[in-house]
Amino acid sequence: MNLACPNGVHQQLDGLYSWQVQRMDQAVDPIAALASQRDRFTPGLFTLLLEASQLSPTQHGRHLDFDVFSDTQVRTFGAVVAGCSAVDGPSIQAAVDVQAGLRKQASGSPRQLTYHLKLNCTGQWQIKDITYRNEHVFQLRPYLEALVNPMP
Repeated sequence: MNLACPNGVHQQLDGLYSWQVQRMDQAVDPIAALASQRDRFTPGLFTLLLEASQLSPTQHGRHLDFDVFSDTQVRTFGAVVAGCSAVDGPSIQAAVDVQAGLRKQASGSPRQLTYHLKLNCTGQWQIKDITYRNEHVFQLRPYLEALVNPMP
């Protein structure tokens, strides 16, 4: 990622991780908490996130078993937008290094995520997908689609 990110991209991602870190210390309804971030996402991705968050292993036989903003099952301590790269059309990719770990200490290596953002009709950057670049490389949107609408 070799470009400086536009201010709007920084605002979206910095705001998302500010919310993410704050919610680690709060006992709030995860669905209501996610709803407060609706405008950061494209409508399609937000709907998938909401539907996946409502799944339960006992009722549905499946659930979202990791934190989508860190690719972990542990606490998020912060994130840094490392850079951006241009994509065709009104889209951009942003590399984000996420500090996560147990208890009160982040692990040594940041989790590497690539956010795919799209400029909407009002000039706001919105997250349309996330690629996880850690032990297992995968994209969030197809994962959520398969989780929410499993094939028989």
